[in-house]
Amino acid sequence: MSSRLPILLTTLVVLLSLFAGCTAIPQNDLPLYQRSMHIPDEATRQAILSKASLEIREVPGAVPVRVLYLRGTPYEMGFQHGALLEEDVRAMYRNTLGKVKLMVQEDMMDEIYDLMAPYIPLEEQEEMRGLAHGAGVPLKVVHWVHSIPEVSEFKGKKQFGRGFEALSCSNVAAFGGATADGELYHLRVLDWARNLGIQQWPTILVHRPDEGNASVTFAYAGFIGSVAGMNDEQMTFGEMGYGNPPGESLEGVPFPFLFRRLMRESSSLEDVTRMLKEATRTNSYVYVMGDAKAPPGDKSALLYITDRGRVLSFAGNTLLKDEREKGDTYLPIDDLVYGGAKGEVLYEELKKHHGALSPETFKIITPTVALKSNLMNVIMKPAAFEVWLSNATLESGPGGMASAQPWLHLDFSETLRK
Repeated sequence: MSSRLPILLTTLVVLLSLFAGCTAIPQNDLPLYQRSMHIPDEATRQAILSKASLEIREVPGAVPVRVLYLRGTPYEMGFQHGALLEEDVRAMYRNTLGKVKLMVQEDMMDEIYDLMAPYIPLEEQEEMRGLAHGAGVPLKVVHWVHSIPEVSEFKGKKQFGRGFEALSCSNVAAFGGATADGELYHLRVLDWARNLGIQQWPTILVHRPDEGNASVTFAYAGFIGSVAGMNDEQMTFGEMGYGNPPGESLEGVPFPFLFRRLMRESSSLEDVTRMLKEATRTNSYVYVMGDAKAPPGDKSALLYITDRGRVLSFAGNTLLKDEREKGDTYLPIDDLVYGGAKGEVLYEELKKHHGALSPETFKIITPTVALKSNLMNVIMKPAAFEVWLSNATLESGPGGMASAQPWLHLDFSETLRK
């Protein structure tokens, strides 16, 4: 690892906190047909775009949500994303670049991305390339934006002056006797950098690749990585940051791309466990994964503690205690796996609603466990491919938190059901 990296990381996040506003995106004046090896002419471009579609879903009082239905090769799906949301992608990048002032320290983000690049799946590399070409932005800008989530979880953030505070999230997977109808539900509470402003562009990406599982990713315009999602194998995926044990590194597969691979290639929790162990991991995370088609019992969902050197898994009705991290103890609850920043509050709420957990009760629980940085919340019912989503606004106080916003219901059964 470069000896300059801690200094570079410190500079990155100090800039993130100190600067606001907009900046110009670096320009690449080459036309698409010179940049792309896949699109030689306008007819090919139109044929690729004809495979995709865009919906704008609105609920009164909330930020409209873009739903992109993508189909084809990784490159084609990235191109569709960039072309159909070109203005939103460029606006999101201008906003983000303005706050981190990447134009001032370009070599910093180039170096960070280079550490991760050898471990990023080829599919995601090609999707980012297509995204750059579709939106008409330089590929390096796409790389920079996709580096930020992993950097924000790196142990070096403790060295940062003002800026990124250490944050966590919450995840719950409930099934069997814990839920009102016996079905699996997954609540993912995303608490992360609300002051970055990306909540202006909430985007759901529905990937239908030529090879691999179809999936739904809950993200933002211009970002192809996943921090929460669901695939057509009736599986759910959620992530939380978790401490700073020794050995954290940026030389590995960033978790948003690891999640994309898991959604694309796994059909069971056994697949997930194997792939997590095989991956070259980076920082310390907790993952909650569910499988609605698994036989009834405590294997319907698992909570994983992962870091550079280990993968631990915990089933429902299990005392979760990690000897490496003081204070991280979660009491067992039947037919549940859970974890979060407000662990004790979450435990009490889940016990109170045990046996009656449903989308409506999860909507009640969410505000009690969300942090002030609450950016997005998702409730997934994978057996029916249903989703309930709330997204933060730009209001800076508690009223702008995602947990204070109306919920949008979406049904992906026609798209994902095999």
